[in-house]
Amino acid sequence: MATTETRDLIIRTARRLFAQQGIGNITMADIAKAAEKSRRTVYTYFQSKEELLEASIEMEVSKISTAITKVAMSSLPPDRKIMKLIFVRLQSTRSIVRRNSCLHSEYILIIEHIRKKFDAKEIALFRHIIAEGKHLGIFDVKSPDLAARFLHFCLKGIEMPFINGIMSKNNDEQLVEAFTEKIILGALGHKAANREQQ
Repeated sequence: MATTETRDLIIRTARRLFAQQGIGNITMADIAKAAEKSRRTVYTYFQSKEELLEASIEMEVSKISTAITKVAMSSLPPDRKIMKLIFVRLQSTRSIVRRNSCLHSEYILIIEHIRKKFDAKEIALFRHIIAEGKHLGIFDVKSPDLAARFLHFCLKGIEMPFINGIMSKNNDEQLVEAFTEKIILGALGHKAANREQQ
């Protein structure tokens, strides 16, 4: 088995065990046994469970990054693209957190450490879409960079309420999506959204 494949197998195995039983209940020997590798092989790639947890979260964050990049590079018009990107990002994050529910506290702490690169990429994708929308006359914003940063930090603020279902409490998801669309597109100076609000 190639080096990368072995490393990925160890990460996937550890992630599954951590998600099922929590990091405190798993040893490096448990991971080695479940991956059908020797402890020595596991230690060749990772020095500790914490290092393995970080690698597994990096793998999860990479999946979100791939998903939002795919949306950003799609042929959708900028207003549809930005809304789809927001909900793909929120739903992907919710899925990861729920799948790793035993790791909730560890996940939140480590993801903030890992997210710096992801955050910069997300801001760049938002900036690209907003600038494209401005160029096409769909958005009316003076600074795509400021709008992208503002949107990114607003999204981080609603992440946990969205994951925990607080945003959709007593409301269906379609209503939440429609409301979010009005707020976001209105803030970006979307012509149709602003007409609806008047």
